[in-house]
Amino acid sequence: MTEAVVEERWRDMRRSRLLEAAGRVFARLGYEQASVEDIAFEAGVGKPTLYRYFPGKEALFEAVFAQTLDGLEARLDLALLETGSFSDRLERLIGELVPTFRTHIVSMRNLSEGGETSKRRLFRQRSGRIEARLASAMQAAHARGEIRDIDPAIAARFMIGLVWSGTNSHLTSDAEIIAAVVDFALHGLGALDAARADRP
Repeated sequence: MTEAVVEERWRDMRRSRLLEAAGRVFARLGYEQASVEDIAFEAGVGKPTLYRYFPGKEALFEAVFAQTLDGLEARLDLALLETGSFSDRLERLIGELVPTFRTHIVSMRNLSEGGETSKRRLFRQRSGRIEARLASAMQAAHARGEIRDIDPAIAARFMIGLVWSGTNSHLTSDAEIIAAVVDFALHGLGALDAARADRP
């Protein structure tokens, strides 16, 4: 193994360690409160070392966020390959979304505040890919006669909103959020028909 190959592997390992440390700090403190010093300390390196890999906090956040979403998309793809009823498949899909949203919720919420930023653009671009996976699950369920004919793109967007809201609710565990989102998606409000609703 050449010296250049060894050096490249070492750089990849150090970059991964920096991203893992940054992910923990962003999840714990949020984007605004996290500092480059916090991240360098968490990674066990000096700031000059960190700056050799990333020009600043924003670049670190984008790299962490992109890596997180890469992993999420890969897990969603695996969940889409699994068999079972739509309710089972939906629970698996939502089960992948909730922990990611909960873990990164502070940083992700910052993306929706203020004007257009590179962080917000990244989230908007990548959320479309997540929505497309949810929409494909709904299209397949409709084709199998498991759900009614709906606009899968709109339904997928609503589903993302349910997950987003659930992770910022009074519910205290991922399991509770997943159950609530899946229940609402499958059963909605369970509205009574007009005649029954008017009765005292």
